[in-house]
Amino acid sequence: MEFLDTISVSDFQSLHIMLGWKFLDNKVVEKSIKNSIIKVSCVENGKTIGIARVVGDGFTHGLLTDVIVHPDFQGKGVGKAMIAYLLGKLQEYVNKNCDEFMLELTPTKDNAAFYVKCGFKHKPEEMEGCYLWLKNQNIYASGSKKYVMRLQEQPFENIKRGRKTIEMRLNDEKRSVIKENDIIIFIKKGSSTDYIKARVKALHKYKNFNELYKHFDKTSLGYAKNEEASPDDMTKYYPKEDIEKYGVVGIEIEILK
Repeated sequence: MEFLDTISVSDFQSLHIMLGWKFLDNKVVEKSIKNSIIKVSCVENGKTIGIARVVGDGFTHGLLTDVIVHPDFQGKGVGKAMIAYLLGKLQEYVNKNCDEFMLELTPTKDNAAFYVKCGFKHKPEEMEGCYLWLKNQNIYASGSKKYVMRLQEQPFENIKRGRKTIEMRLNDEKRSVIKENDIIIFIKKGSSTDYIKARVKALHKYKNFNELYKHFDKTSLGYAKNEEASPDDMTKYYPKEDIEKYGVVGIEIEILK
């Protein structure tokens, strides 16, 4: 059994007809195959026994479709192997072209369990279909997540210019879940398009901002060399009772291009 990164019009039509699926014009099929993001044929002894492809916008969303295995080869692991190969090719594509990519599918009757075995998520209480998120492995470490934080113009510009490498926050429920290698998108307040993408290098947790300020050079916190750095500056953003309740965290970051 081998896999080819192509699907012929004749194999597409033959398998569709065999399963009683809707017949399409050859020219339409040819253009559809050509415009696929990923396409794969499974071949055994020179005979195509399965096909599958991914269609979509090419950058954020895709649909897994036309997953067909020849009736004589169903129940023998062909479909699962074919999907695994396709997902491997799609991961390579995402690593080159995307940030995060959501692959969706609408399983035929009683087939959702098969796709779950292939790694997809199925939450019938939330949606009818199945889905799978693929992340760019050049950006995201295994298990890392993405968070969004809004910043005032000055700290935003300081981070953007590399003058601030420690973002100071209350270590409350929102921030306490952040881990090393997670991605943070800093968005400048008042804008929806001016943002910075950064990776968490380390997390430095303290009881209060007084302790945090003792451990870092003021320039890493966003102060200019001629500015006075005071922990009291942070009480403009966080009440003292919240600082005592949650503690604080210095999120050390590196900007991603």
